[in-house]
Amino acid sequence: MQDILQFILKNITTVPDDVKIEVQDEEGTSNYIVTVNPADVGRIIGKEGKVIKAIRTIMRVIAIQRGVHIRISVVSENDAQPVGVDTVEPSETVSAPVENVTQDDGSITVEV
Repeated sequence: MQDILQFILKNITTVPDDVKIEVQDEEGTSNYIVTVNPADVGRIIGKEGKVIKAIRTIMRVIAIQRGVHIRISVVSENDAQPVGVDTVEPSETVSAPVENVTQDDGSITVEV
């Protein structure tokens, strides 16, 4: 399965030599962590994630035929975490006063 995924990715990217796939097996699921050149991350994900969804669909069909479970994550070479996972830097943290207002019917309304 790794060979099929690598074939697909190398034909999509502009720097195919930078495509690396790491496989981690956890509890019956194979996690494929794809690392690509930062310039190719957008090509792999595609507009609104359509390309990576198509790749995952192809791989899911093959996995079902083989009776295995898979997960695919995309990481750029400069990142240490998968694309699409949001992080908040401490400098970006915004704090605002929060007030809880209890209504007559027992529900709570939160005002920020």
